[in-house]
Order: sequence, then structure tokens, then C-alpha cells
Amino acid sequence: MLEKILELRSQSKSIAQIAAECGLTIGQVKYQLQKERAKPTETSAQKPTPKESLHRQEREWRLPTFYGRDLVKAMAQGPTVLFVYWEITWPRMRMVASYLQADYRHIQKGLRIYDVTDRIFTGQNAHSIQDVHVQEDAQSWYVRDVNPGRTYLVDFGLYDHGRFCPILRSEPVETPRNTKATWGEPLIEPAPEGNTPSWFENFSSYSLYMKSNK
Repeated sequence: MLEKILELRSQSKSIAQIAAECGLTIGQVKYQLQKERAKPTETSAQKPTPKESLHRQEREWRLPTFYGRDLVKAMAQGPTVLFVYWEITWPRMRMVASYLQADYRHIQKGLRIYDVTDRIFTGQNAHSIQDVHVQEDAQSWYVRDVNPGRTYLVDFGLYDHGRFCPILRSEPVETPRNTKATWGEPLIEPAPEGNTPSWFENFSSYSLYMKSNK
């Protein structure tokens, strides 16, 4: 239809004549012509160069903020620094808040770092424990002053009336040495197996989730 309108327009016919020949209203013909005039031409809109297209794609592409999974990950950033990031989904948040009878957003959140070097961790046999409070809206944190050449587990959890309540636990992570390995010493030691964190004595996130879906 647009091609016919343009053809008739090129013959110097009026909009009223074009509308009559095409079976359209005058307003419809004007709309089609305005749409055609609004299209960019090669002279008015120059095609971007490959480099400009690449920069545009880089600006438009972003890593997602959330993946919709409950997780906590710990990575060694150096002999004495761990980088920890986490994600707690809304179903898990609501479950925790319901149990604690508090607003999840305003409960003090934190990390508990266990030194489990050369041990099968039972929850009670860590060499040492370090607690770190994190900001309310934080999704990641740097944990400093850990020891080189050690294996750590990290729990993300909440502090309820001074008591730490773990929610999620990371996989073991080993910090690199800051000294040279001695003769015959392995460069990388096997990490011990971890287990899932315990909630309160008679509470598990799984059981609450099942009850909430009955």
C-alpha cells in the first residue's frame, strides 16, 4: 500500500486523490507519508563503524544482578584475603523472617569463617572461627586477616539476639602460601569435605519450606 501511495504522490496527485484511489481516509494517507519521511536515510543516519557497534554492545550487555539461586561462594584473593559473595532468594528470606518473627531487611547479617585445615568439619572442630558483620544491602564482602596456606569454610547467616544463625555454607576454599614450599611438600593440599550448616537445634530450612507449601 505504501508503494502505491508513493507512486501516486510522485505523479503530483493530491492527498485527497490518493485517498480516493487507494480506498483510504486522508488521515491514513498522511500517516503513511509521515512514517516514510521519518525513516533515516544513509545521509542523515550514518551506519556505525564495527568499533562503535562493539562499544554499544558492551554498554548494553551487563551481568545479571541476581540468578534466582540460594548460594554463597568464597574465593581466595591472596594469602590473607577472601572474597565472599552470596544470593538469598525471596522464598528463603520470607522463610527466615517468619521463623525469627522479624523483618529480614533489618536483621543484622554476617559471615562466619571457619578454619578447617586438614579436618573433616563437623561444625564443632574448627581450628578457629571469625565473625564478620556485613552491611544490610551488601551482596559481597572482602574478609581480611585470614591466614595463608589454610582451608576455610564460610557461612552466611543472621544474628538473632546475639546468636549467629547460619543460612548457607560455601564450598571449602584454600588460601595460597606466602612462603616457598619445602622439598617434597605438595604445592596444593586436598581440601576437606564440607557439610551443610545446621540451623537452630530443632529447625531446618527444608522442613519450613515443605510446611509453607502444604
